[in-house]
Amino acid sequence: MNEKEQLIKEIEQAPDLLVKEVLNFLLFTKNRARKNETPKNLDWEMQLQEMAQDREIQAEIKNIK
Repeated sequence: MNEKEQLIKEIEQAPDLLVKEVLNFLLFTKNRARKNETPKNLDWEMQLQEMAQDREIQAEIKNIK
C-alpha cells in the first residue's frame, strides 16, 4: 500500500472533525507550495506559527469550538 492509499484509508476511518482539520492543513500546505514559498526542507514550527496567525484558520478554529 502506498502513502496515498494509506492516507485515504486513514481518512475513511477518522472522525469528521479530524478530517476537516487534515483537509485544512493540506489545503494550506498546497497553497503555500503553489506560491513557491515552501522551502525544500519544511520548517514545521514556522508553518504552524504562520497557520496560527492566519485569519481563515482562526475562523475555522472558532467554528470548531
